[in-house]
Amino acid sequence: MYPPGVSPLVLIVDDESPNLESLGKIFEREGWRVALASSGPAALDVLRREPVAVVVTDLMMPGMSGEELLRAVKTLSPETEVVLMTAYGTVETAVSAMKEGAYDFITKPVKRHAIVKSVRQALEKVSLVAENRALRARLAELAPAGEGPLIGDAPAFRAVLDTLRQAAPTSATVLLTGESGTGKELAARLVHDLSPRAAGPFVPINCAAIPESLLESELFGHEKGAFTGAVARKEGRFERAARGTLFLDEVGEMSPTVQVKLLRFLQDGVLERVGGTEPVRVDVRIVAATNKDLAAEVKAGRFREDLFYRLDVVSVRLPPLRERREDVALLAHAFLRRFTGKHGKAGVAGFTPAALAALERYGWPGNVRELQHAVERGVILTRGESVDAGDLPEAIRAAAPAPGATPAAAGPPALSVPLGTPMEEIERLVIRETLRQTRGDKNLAAQILGIAPRTIYRKLDRDEEGRLVERPPDGGE
Repeated sequence: MYPPGVSPLVLIVDDESPNLESLGKIFEREGWRVALASSGPAALDVLRREPVAVVVTDLMMPGMSGEELLRAVKTLSPETEVVLMTAYGTVETAVSAMKEGAYDFITKPVKRHAIVKSVRQALEKVSLVAENRALRARLAELAPAGEGPLIGDAPAFRAVLDTLRQAAPTSATVLLTGESGTGKELAARLVHDLSPRAAGPFVPINCAAIPESLLESELFGHEKGAFTGAVARKEGRFERAARGTLFLDEVGEMSPTVQVKLLRFLQDGVLERVGGTEPVRVDVRIVAATNKDLAAEVKAGRFREDLFYRLDVVSVRLPPLRERREDVALLAHAFLRRFTGKHGKAGVAGFTPAALAALERYGWPGNVRELQHAVERGVILTRGESVDAGDLPEAIRAAAPAPGATPAAAGPPALSVPLGTPMEEIERLVIRETLRQTRGDKNLAAQILGIAPRTIYRKLDRDEEGRLVERPPDGGE
């Protein structure tokens, strides 16, 4: 709703000037940006000039009532939240207005703490809706199927998505395994976004990135005086993730002490801050991830067996990119769309056949993360309308076909064309098959075939209205 760096606007509407000025001062002391309007029409003028996050309006006003203003606001700006202020005698009307989309109503005389709390919660909701909208736009850009950056049609990967979708609505602990760069955090976010906790926080922590001496405090918090430098009580990641999801990345790196505390939480739902004695109950879901073989770590005595079984309720292995080679082109194009926008290179439409061939034969030891970086480099360095092999890192350009490459890496299956088929029909067959392989991406198909996109339209048939007609390969109807 707002450009970066611009705080949300709270609009106060009341026909009594003392109320306007008093609320304006209260909200400004909260650090909010405030606008004032003495009538419904004046409030709508503000909404037409700039986005408003929350409208706080009196219900009973001459000319345009608060209820009428509510309907107008929800028409002009459906995402704007409306808080009504009402006298005790009109509470029934206010409740009716809430059914029409009002966020809350506050009875008069208005108490400072009540109105501040209501507006703060309304602002949080507006922020959440804006974040979700941005997320949906990103998911639609990267994956029309709705899985966001978790893109793929390979059977093994579709199975992963199916399992994540099944587990998400439950409260089960999920353990994600797989090599670095396979998308474990994205998978954890998907579980969160598809769960009943989606409106709550998603709090990630990399257990390998925090020194062992600090990890316990970072996770569970600490009490004042628990150790040198603990000058105040601090909430840990568990408490910050309350009513949401805590993502424990690289959980296999936890020390035995932290493992014990995590086990207790998984058993009882309670924790103790470092230096504390009182149990703290927290409602949080755990999604853990590791690139280690935890079963082997258990046998080696480095990971608790009872903790392993507590974490391993729903286990999901994310396959490395070399095991889903047919997804490389799809992922590469998704990253291309992202980075052409990010780096102002809208003219870059795709990859040359040589670049695609290099991407598909490379072994990808760094998995999807490495592919993402390679595509970003290609977008930045290319001087043409397509990323060429020369724009990619040397290791990718020089790679021989990876060991164990699946048949998909060798390219699409050969077309079977009966002897005597007219050349014009053969061209159409080749174009249609290429479009099928590129999932309808005409720019990519044109690049693979070495022709201009307009040639695809010219070679394929059109109906009387100029629309493409995809005839069956046998030329029948």
